[in-house]
Amino acid sequence: MITYGHELYIKQAIESVLMQETNFDFELFIADDCSPDKTPEVVESILNNHPQAFRIKYHRHKKNIGMKANGLYALDQCLGKYIAFCEGDDYWTDPHKLQKQVDFLENNTNYSICWTKYLIKQESQNLLPLEKPDWISHIEKDKNFHIDLNNIFAPYCTYTLTAVLRRNMLDFTILRKLKHSKDNSIYALCLSKGNGMLMDFYSSAYRVHGGGIFSGASIYKQKFYSYLNLKEIILKVPDCDNDNIRSIRNHLLKESIKFCPNRYSFDYLNLIWDFAVCFGFKKSLKLVVNKLKNGK
Repeated sequence: MITYGHELYIKQAIESVLMQETNFDFELFIADDCSPDKTPEVVESILNNHPQAFRIKYHRHKKNIGMKANGLYALDQCLGKYIAFCEGDDYWTDPHKLQKQVDFLENNTNYSICWTKYLIKQESQNLLPLEKPDWISHIEKDKNFHIDLNNIFAPYCTYTLTAVLRRNMLDFTILRKLKHSKDNSIYALCLSKGNGMLMDFYSSAYRVHGGGIFSGASIYKQKFYSYLNLKEIILKVPDCDNDNIRSIRNHLLKESIKFCPNRYSFDYLNLIWDFAVCFGFKKSLKLVVNKLKNGK
């Protein structure tokens, strides 16, 4: 569990992990990236009062090191056979989540990672019921959904808060070299060595709020950072240069150019160069000319 500024949410996140009913031992490692609010006080209160607090290992960095570095630090501390994720502003809803997913991986050794369905909690609409994500209608109802490198991200249903993976699938040498790593980088590493499964049950709630790192970002930043992430995955993660991932990378490239707020910026020029490499210089020149004509 990585956290930063989750004072309002982290108690529910922690308690949703500690409520898990399993026939195996587990621990919760919390990596706090020097939260500027009362997140440490909330965690300390749980450490001092919760009957399952012995399962928690808590580390608070003395200075902010950034989400990528904090995530890698947290992964390094995980010693179990399996790793599960729950960021400090999300929470699990099923007390048997871990048991179901670990049982699946134990019984299906050709699978390296599994996810589940989840619901969305709009924090600004607190009194409304949890929502189903849009992608639910794009998968077959009441069945597990197989995921591999040829269909991952189509639809995008692999959210971090539901993932459970085999620790030995992670290549930390590669992870540490990635400049734009996200959860997708971890998924790609796992799927380069085995299959994935979206299991047919709802286990978690994904919280959407203004302070969220991704959900609170502008459309441009969401598209741009996702593009950089997939571009890097194709270049640096084994077996990931395929039609599926290239197609999604190309879509994100076009969207990044479309939503870029400053066509004179260094990022915009790099995007145009990448467009030329992917689609040819004639198409790139035509794109630039059209944008200049339209004043966009």
